Amino acid sequence: MGKFRAGNSPVHRLSAGWKMFLTVLLSAAAFSARRPLLLVALFLINGGYYFLAKLRLKDLWRDIRLFLLQTIIVVALYLIKDGVADGLWPGIRTGLQVLLFFLPGAVFLRTTQASQIMRSLEKIMPRNMAFFTFTSFRFIPFFAREMREIAMAQRLRGARLEPRNLVNPKNWPDIFHCLIIPLIIRALKTAQEAALSAEARGFEAAETKG
Repeated sequence: MGKFRAGNSPVHRLSAGWKMFLTVLLSAAAFSARRPLLLVALFLINGGYYFLAKLRLKDLWRDIRLFLLQTIIVVALYLIKDGVADGLWPGIRTGLQVLLFFLPGAVFLRTTQASQIMRSLEKIMPRNMAFFTFTSFRFIPFFAREMREIAMAQRLRGARLEPRNLVNPKNWPDIFHCLIIPLIIRALKTAQEAALSAEARGFEAAETKG
């Protein structure tokens, strides 16, 4: 998810600053859109933006598959809480909003080199803050890969993490015990390593002098 893919599309040729602006704009629109027609229009805009970048259907599947799984879970929770008549549309709407919130960020990461992101961030914020913001961006695909690896290993051990299993609420505790907890432990370890890396690069010293 979100791995840079070299290309010469119109989106690739845009500056990182403009792509960052479009990402914020489209994500904010996804957060505020609630009516079906607005969500459909925003879905088409995001789809056009994605394929304008000349990204493949394979890339799209890798970017959205976790969100599709999350949508299934969200819809199921709404159905359990409110029933089919009152819960189906709110569940679909919420899942779609989350997907559309993150999809522009996937385009940004797939079409923007790390050096471009860092240079653009340094133009609008101090170097230390730019570094930590950039690191946060790069952690998105990293943790997506980590989640896939953990899920695969846990499924081999018998955890019920297949999409067909997660339709049943009785299997949801496996998400927490077999996926979320190991991911949190991995995240804490990664955060510690990133902090040590930043300290080695002199960020702590630079901040102290400031």
